[in-house]
Amino acid sequence: MRFIIVLLGSVLIAPQLNAQYSLQQCIKIALESNLDIRLSQLNINQAEIAEEQSKMQLTPTLNGNFGQFYQSGRSIDRFTNQFVQSTVGNTSLQIQGGWTLFSGRRIMNGIKQSKMNTSATKLDHLQNQQNIVLNVALAYLSCLQTNEQVKAAELNVSTLLQELKRVEKTFALGATNEGTVLASKAQWSAAQSNLAQVRNQHLNALLVLRNMLLIPHDESFEIQTMDGITPEILTYPISSKEMIDTALTRRPDYKAAQLKIQSAQLGIQIAKGAYSPNLSIGGNLSSVYSDNAKSITGYNVTGMQPVGFVKGTNEIVEAPTFEYTASTIDFNKQLKDNFGQSFGATLSVPIYNQFQNRNNITRAKIALIQSEINADRIKQTIINDVMNALQSFENASSQFQAMRENYESQKKNLDFVQIRFNNGQASYYELQLAKNNEVAAEQNYISSKYECILRKIILDYMFTNDYRILTEKAN
Repeated sequence: MRFIIVLLGSVLIAPQLNAQYSLQQCIKIALESNLDIRLSQLNINQAEIAEEQSKMQLTPTLNGNFGQFYQSGRSIDRFTNQFVQSTVGNTSLQIQGGWTLFSGRRIMNGIKQSKMNTSATKLDHLQNQQNIVLNVALAYLSCLQTNEQVKAAELNVSTLLQELKRVEKTFALGATNEGTVLASKAQWSAAQSNLAQVRNQHLNALLVLRNMLLIPHDESFEIQTMDGITPEILTYPISSKEMIDTALTRRPDYKAAQLKIQSAQLGIQIAKGAYSPNLSIGGNLSSVYSDNAKSITGYNVTGMQPVGFVKGTNEIVEAPTFEYTASTIDFNKQLKDNFGQSFGATLSVPIYNQFQNRNNITRAKIALIQSEINADRIKQTIINDVMNALQSFENASSQFQAMRENYESQKKNLDFVQIRFNNGQASYYELQLAKNNEVAAEQNYISSKYECILRKIILDYMFTNDYRILTEKAN
């Protein structure tokens, strides 16, 4: 699935003032800066390198060696086969290559396995991205919730302040008693305390979102607000079975788990391939140079020496002795004269290697069982997540309906008590109680509304497995 940020013009349209961040901008920043995302991208790079390396196993190898050695003391000259007492310099040049023709399909299976591992790593990366996007969207929604609660609390403080001023004026005119003034001040002070609490909650929600985006704390950070957000669907139209089946076919982590099972199965085949003979061909080109390789350039007769006797007469046979002059053979000539080539094939048949092949097969089978268990664990986690999400949405939906009805009732009750109070038919304490109930109902309504929105977004995300649904459904 393509994972590209799409800035939809119809989503979260709002003026951008004072560095206000939209949900799309927050998602884009998170995907670019999140450390886990960056690490998972490096995992993809490593998997791609491993895949490329596995393909290179089909190609021949070619290596060159160059050596320069100096040997001092008494040694055998490789050119004269005589003992010498000197420092001799030797240079060796060698190029060798090899090519594996058959290895029990270990190379081909290794290539298939590396491809699956790369695909699984990419799916893991995608799952990481989607988890980050979901967390950012929910944190953004929490900021919207606390922001709306702050607005409601500010409006309540302003209303109670106006009420306090009105009560103080009536007290100055003698139309009410001091107890009413004190009760009005206490109610206004309680509203200020509640405002301070919800402001702190909003600042904490912004801090959580800021930390997710790795935005420096010396930079201003505010989000774009959205007015009039209300849940559209209070009964989810998709059954739990359809939700689970769809989630299992679309979740990247479950797809990755299936690929890892196939990779582990290939691992068993690769381990078994070690029992097969290995056929390879190779060649070698080499030459050497030595300071002690000499050629005779001239000679002088230095005398005579006996070399034997004539049979029968016993006359001494003499031969001349010579003194030779020699020089080191030219470097290029030595390389040419000492140039050697070899080419051949090698068939390696495994007979006994301390049970390494058998143990490798056992380890590969264990790895397969582990991957299967991991896939079952992810499957069960998805099923549990879907069922919990559905139950949470149903609970949040019924709670929202109840809180909405309660808030509407409390508003009507407040209006009714206000009219009775203005007509002198209700006490100020009745009005105060009705107002407090209306304020509490409003706060509960706001919380239940965003809880319902949050639970629905999670369900939509589970069903579509598309992060863009988060921005569309939040509107």
